[in-house]
Amino acid sequence: MTTDKSPTGIGGGGADDGDDLEMMQVTHDHLLKESVRITQPVDGYRVGTDAVLLAASINTEQGRILDLGTGVGGVALCIAQRITGVHITAVEKDTDIAELANINITDNGFASRIRLINGDVSSLPVILAGSFDHVISNPPYHDVRGTRPLSRTRALAHMGEGTSLEDWVKAAIWAAKPRAKISFICRADRAAELITLFETHGAGETLVFPIWPRQTSPAGRVIIQVRRGVKGPGAILPGLVMQNDKSGFTEMASGVMSGDALLVTHPARPKATSN
Repeated sequence: MTTDKSPTGIGGGGADDGDDLEMMQVTHDHLLKESVRITQPVDGYRVGTDAVLLAASINTEQGRILDLGTGVGGVALCIAQRITGVHITAVEKDTDIAELANINITDNGFASRIRLINGDVSSLPVILAGSFDHVISNPPYHDVRGTRPLSRTRALAHMGEGTSLEDWVKAAIWAAKPRAKISFICRADRAAELITLFETHGAGETLVFPIWPRQTSPAGRVIIQVRRGVKGPGAILPGLVMQNDKSGFTEMASGVMSGDALLVTHPARPKATSN
């Protein structure tokens, strides 16, 4: 991610949840070799490599995608930039952050392909039930027993507010079509919990894609992909090493940060399909 301006205020209306969008300090950043523009708050959760990696793991050429907890839209924007045949519904609870997501959607020219809903994953509109070909999320995955960040928006993104990881899993399965894919990125130390939650609520054929900071380091993140209503053996995939010995991106990671896709596909299905 690159930043091209010093923090500035953003004009516009206020919000009803206590934060004043007009006074919010923001930066204007770029993703995917500056092909995606991101306006995001200085204070709070900021788009990073998790968003780019999750977006890169989506390997479908068309269909409807649901992005739960979109934040300022990082994942949805990266998908829309790479895959022109998909339509994305993005859900964000925080009103101010949702307004920034709308700004980003418009600024990147994706208003006809990304629809934003300002709402909670635990009370999604009934019309969304069972209607998506792929549901994705970078959910609040930090342990709620840890120290809660002082920033309200960062705390909401990292630990949630009134919702558990199970609530996000249930919402994703509820919104997915039968046999549709669901992809979450989370901390590696919560992978077992996430897989168990998916299996408990009816999604299986689990793929695990580890992401290592360096070749000699434990995995820090994993992408978990399951399918609604599908049982059967899954797989642990080769994964991705982010940095080389010189602390730069590896060749594969550099390609992903520039817009390449990750091969997160079941070994029995070497060619990705929409179902």
